[in-house]
Amino acid sequence: MSIVNIITLTTDFGLTDPYVGQMKGAILQKNIKTRIVDLSHCIPAHDIFTGAMTIAASYKYFPSGTLHLGIVDPGVGSQRGIIAATDGLHLFVVPDNGLLTMVGRGNGLKAVYRVENSNLFPSEVSNTFHGRDIMAPVAVALINGMALAEVGTETDFADCVQLEISEPIVSKDKIVGEIIYIDGFGNIRTNITSNDLSDFQPSSFQEILVGKHVVNMISTTYAEQEPGKLIGLIDSAGYVEIAVNKGSAAKFTGCGLGEMITLFFTE
Repeated sequence: MSIVNIITLTTDFGLTDPYVGQMKGAILQKNIKTRIVDLSHCIPAHDIFTGAMTIAASYKYFPSGTLHLGIVDPGVGSQRGIIAATDGLHLFVVPDNGLLTMVGRGNGLKAVYRVENSNLFPSEVSNTFHGRDIMAPVAVALINGMALAEVGTETDFADCVQLEISEPIVSKDKIVGEIIYIDGFGNIRTNITSNDLSDFQPSSFQEILVGKHVVNMISTTYAEQEPGKLIGLIDSAGYVEIAVNKGSAAKFTGCGLGEMITLFFTE
């Protein structure tokens, strides 16, 4: 794997406080030429699941050798660990709290190490900002060419913290899933993927039931439905999505995270 000088940042810091800037300062202090990409700083506070989904849906769009630094860290300062990992093409540095659950599913990670080498940290480390004082310098050391094994002890990903992720229930005439994410446009992402749909012939699709609302077709673009009308489609990450053309599906349906959604098919 060739290393490139790119670090992506995914955090729940928001844009009001100076924490994002401090993170970038800690990175640039170690390597002024680092290219830093803000993936998102608007992950809902302490929402590890959304952080995990954001990283998993995005990292493959970056060049091989990119390092992805994720800091959604409600357990900062506690006994939770920090891990550095690779899928063979990309590097990751995150707290060991489930942020890599989706990346690591299906043997997606080739090597995982626990960050233990205190020689990589500054002399003073804040108990409340490990992202700045531990993860940032470790990330820079890795993109500067340090071997992953130098961060600490190798571990099995199965021994790392994993999020419990609900799977859709697929039967002969329906798929029952749930809402897992609502984006800034109000689009509703479900845990049903295009792979789940592959078990059915497209001609067998009948309807989608979301709340009290029915969607009668799975479209390919938002524009296939009139503005203000509910629509079903496969989103850019491969999930079944419910949207409203030029509107908010979340407001239209009144549905929220965790609510059931059902796709019906003829037998």
